[in-house]
Amino acid sequence: MGKWQAAYWGEKGVDIYQMSGQGNIQLLYSCSIDKLKNVTGGRQRRILILGRHNTVRLRKRYPPLKINKLLRAVEIEAQDIFPVKNCSFHCRIAETYATHIIVDIWAWERAPVEALRASFTFQYILPEELTFLSSPSGIYIYLYGLTVQIIAAGDGKFLEAASCPIADFSKENLELFLTGLSDNISLIKEIRFYGSISVDVSTALIPLVKKLAIVSVPPFLEALKNLPIKSFRWKKGFLLQSLNIKTVLRFALYGALAYGLMLFLSLQNYEKALADLKNKSLAIDKEISLLNNSQLPDDAEALKEVEAKKIETIEPLKVLNILSSELPEETYVKSLLFNQGIIEATFSTHDPIALLKKLSGTKRIASVRLNGVPVKDSALGIYNTVFSLEIKL
Repeated sequence: MGKWQAAYWGEKGVDIYQMSGQGNIQLLYSCSIDKLKNVTGGRQRRILILGRHNTVRLRKRYPPLKINKLLRAVEIEAQDIFPVKNCSFHCRIAETYATHIIVDIWAWERAPVEALRASFTFQYILPEELTFLSSPSGIYIYLYGLTVQIIAAGDGKFLEAASCPIADFSKENLELFLTGLSDNISLIKEIRFYGSISVDVSTALIPLVKKLAIVSVPPFLEALKNLPIKSFRWKKGFLLQSLNIKTVLRFALYGALAYGLMLFLSLQNYEKALADLKNKSLAIDKEISLLNNSQLPDDAEALKEVEAKKIETIEPLKVLNILSSELPEETYVKSLLFNQGIIEATFSTHDPIALLKKLSGTKRIASVRLNGVPVKDSALGIYNTVFSLEIKL
């Protein structure tokens, strides 16, 4: 990717890295966002990597929309589905079916990123997990700070990710993560452990294991070297959301008038000029009329899709009744997120495996999928576990 600078926004602040033209990466310095000084270095790419601690990821189902309409639908819902005020987001289609698509959405707080950009003028921005898209399809396990990151991605596809405190990382954690990958486990070509982080794996997976020595820079920066970065350009999303639509339409009208005047001055194109100008004016008048009603065509269609999804959503009371009768003892529902028949359910339990078996054996639940690795509260000895459930209607 040539010469570039990267800022990693993690749990304790920002780390600034420099990669030279020879591919050598070095840490320049680390500090909090409010103490970040202006970063210079001539003409080179600048990239902001959003650490997993600062992003929230959600996997949702949508109707098969074009990308611009999908982005608009996500933007309409974002403030309601994410626990982040005034958020920005990045979305990526994970799976495509005839009737729907599965979308991964990452959201983060906008204000700290804008404050960071005042000193580090990045042109590209991406979540930590997506730096591995161009790597071989595998599971990448490494320590950053006091947290073990487990990321399944590669060959252009993101599969899953989880974080675990180093004190709680164990064979059981990795097995739970692999259980959540059951539909895509055949895509895994290798399991990489970096540094001293390592646990045993099942006999079938031993040939996939690679243990790498500690390197001077985090694995996600090494992976970044080979990543096509254009699709993560900051301006593409930022400017489109910041433009005033009335201003855009006004300039479009001025352009149409100037175009008509130019053709008018040429007698041989006189009639064509009038026809073109009339058509352009009618089209812009229609858009301005729609704007006065507070909806553009794409907005209206996206809103209809959102409303349709809300109508199809299963009744929350029915879900609670089913779960209350099926959950094992000392297992509690912490939160439910409804999405067209698919429920993202977070449970508090002492035994995630027993909970998975119990839900899988319930006739009133059509399908059960474990999302990521359960997070253990060491003080209480309980796990926070997220499942995707499909309830039989």
